[in-house]
Amino acid sequence: MSITNRKSKLLGRAIAGLALGTGLVLALGACATPASPGGESSSSASSIEGKRITYVTFGQQYEFIVGLVSSVQKDLEAAGAVVTILDGKSDPNLQTTLIQDALAQQPDAIIVDPVDPSLMIAGIEKANAQGVPVFITETLPDGVDYAGFVGYDNVSAGVLGAQTLAELIGDTGTVLQLQGGVGSTQAQQRKEGFDTEMAKHPDIVVKDLKTEWTAENANSMTLDAFTTDPDVVGIWSHNDEMIRGAVTALAQLGLDAPAGEAGHISIVGHDGTPLALNRIRDGVQDASVVYDAIVMGQTTAANIIAYFSEKSFDKDTILKPFLANKDNIDDSKLWGNLPELQ
Repeated sequence: MSITNRKSKLLGRAIAGLALGTGLVLALGACATPASPGGESSSSASSIEGKRITYVTFGQQYEFIVGLVSSVQKDLEAAGAVVTILDGKSDPNLQTTLIQDALAQQPDAIIVDPVDPSLMIAGIEKANAQGVPVFITETLPDGVDYAGFVGYDNVSAGVLGAQTLAELIGDTGTVLQLQGGVGSTQAQQRKEGFDTEMAKHPDIVVKDLKTEWTAENANSMTLDAFTTDPDVVGIWSHNDEMIRGAVTALAQLGLDAPAGEAGHISIVGHDGTPLALNRIRDGVQDASVVYDAIVMGQTTAANIIAYFSEKSFDKDTILKPFLANKDNIDDSKLWGNLPELQ
C-alpha cells in the first residue's frame, strides 16, 4: 500500500492519544520549533491558511496510500491549506521528475513519500536550498535535512509477521515470503525482521519471491512456487495488495480451503487494508500486521500545521505495528474498517 476516523482534533499531542487508543505506540524523537518560514515575520507566518502544500505520493494504486494521502489532504484542507497531490505511481524516476516540477511552482511546503529514498536526496536538497520545508512519510533518505518525518517500525512488523505465521503453521513447514520493491527500505526492513525471527524456528523453511509489491507478480510467482513445492503451508506478504494475487493463485490450484478446514494455507499480510479485513472475515486470510495509514496521515498534517503556526512538534515519529485477526476484526479503531473506505 491513506479518509480518516475523522475525529480530527489532531493538533499537538491529540495524535499520540489517538494512536495509543488503537493499540499503536508512537516513538517520539526530538522536538522541532520552526523559525518563521521563508523569513516572514511571526505575525504573517502564524497560520497555515492559504499555504500551498504539494504531496509527492508513493503511488495511489495501493489502498494504504489512498488512505494516507486522503487523511493528510482532508486535515490540511480543513485547516485552510491548498493541497496538490502528485501521484508517484510507485515509479522512483517519475518521483524525481515530480519533485522537480513541484519545486518549480515554489510551494510553501512539500511532502515526499519516497519509492527509492536514494533518488529523492537531490530533490530534497533542492527544496532545502529554496527554503521550502520538507515533510517525509514512511522512509527517510540518508543525510537529508527535513522539517518532519513520520515513519514506521518495519523491522518489528516483520518480526510480528513471522511470529504470527509460525504459530499458525505449528512451527514447521515451508512458507513463501512475498517481497516488496528491491530498492525499498520498507521491504528490506520487513524482510530483515521476518528473517531474523524465522531463524529462531529451525523447522520452518522460507522461500523468497521478488514480487515487487504487485498482485500480478504475486499471482504468477505463487503459482510457480506451489508447482515447484506443493507442500508450502504458509504465506507472509510485505503488503496486503499482493495477497490479492496470491489467493487467486491458490483458488486456481484448488488450495483455497478457508481457515479452520483441512488444507488451509495460512496467510499473514501487512497494512490492515479494507480488503484484507474482509478476507480475514471470510477465512481466506488469517491476519494482517496493521500499519495505520490514518494515524500516519493525521500526524503528518498536524506537524505541518504546527510548523506554520510556529508551535513545537516532534520532528521524528515512529509508528508501531499491531495485529488484526479474527479476534479484533470488527474493531472500529482499525483504519481498514472506516466507513469512508468501504
